[in-house]
Amino acid sequence: MSTDQNDDLANRIARAKSAQEQLEKKQRQQDASAGVSAGAMALRYGAEFGASVFVGIMIGLGIDHFFGTKPWGLLIMMGFGLAAGILGVIRAYKELTAAANPAMSADKTGSNPEE
Repeated sequence: MSTDQNDDLANRIARAKSAQEQLEKKQRQQDASAGVSAGAMALRYGAEFGASVFVGIMIGLGIDHFFGTKPWGLLIMMGFGLAAGILGVIRAYKELTAAANPAMSADKTGSNPEE
């Protein structure tokens, strides 16, 4: 009877170790996929800023062409594009920071960024 109990205990230990290894493997995979590389962040920030400035310049050129207000439409819309680009980068930064470290996001800490 003791050999049956030893075999049963050994089987249960082996199953528990296997389940624990699978759980740890799954956790490592989730941790690896959750991280955002510095290159990805730089590419996103650059794309956010560049696209906003480009759209502002194109709208400014269009305004100058149709209304004959050279260079004022371009200058004003380029300023709006720069402002939109900066706001887009700030928004992307907050989003990536909240995704990378949810404990430090404004919603979790109780701080109100609008104050």
